[in-house]
Amino acid sequence: FTAFGGLSRPAQASAWLGLRGVCLAIDYETGPVIEFPLVYLVPISVASWFGGRRWGLTLAVVLPLCRLYFRTIWEPPWTFFESSINAAIRMTVFVLFAWLIDRTARQLRDLRHTRLLEGMLGVCSVCRNIREKGSSAWTPLETYVEAHPDEFEPDVCPDCGTRVRDLFDRR
Repeated sequence: FTAFGGLSRPAQASAWLGLRGVCLAIDYETGPVIEFPLVYLVPISVASWFGGRRWGLTLAVVLPLCRLYFRTIWEPPWTFFESSINAAIRMTVFVLFAWLIDRTARQLRDLRHTRLLEGMLGVCSVCRNIREKGSSAWTPLETYVEAHPDEFEPDVCPDCGTRVRDLFDRR
């Protein structure tokens, strides 16, 4: 799924619609007797995860309707009424699946955000002392960094990076 996360919204929508087209083509080619609705879960889940509930629900409704339309092209041994009931059942299951995938994605994003906020340090804007996690004690910045070296990663801000680069270029 990570391949879709880096795409823009229009590119993601094109990818979901492309997946939908592939799934419909496979379903059409297999004919009316071979049931292949599980393959529809791929574009529905990808659309729900990256695009949200609206995209997932749209595909959850459209895909079974497309299969119902294929019934008019094929000559299956069952009636249109039976095919309609089957499409309604598929729609219900796919809508529930899309909703659950979207809910899981939202909860995971919220959990990541919560973990990020919990990991932030309280820093005094006047003296730069750091509030210890889980207590009301304040520690000087240098002491805190020495006591917790695994929480810090050496890095250089863009302004300092430019200054350092200029110094090395002069030498």
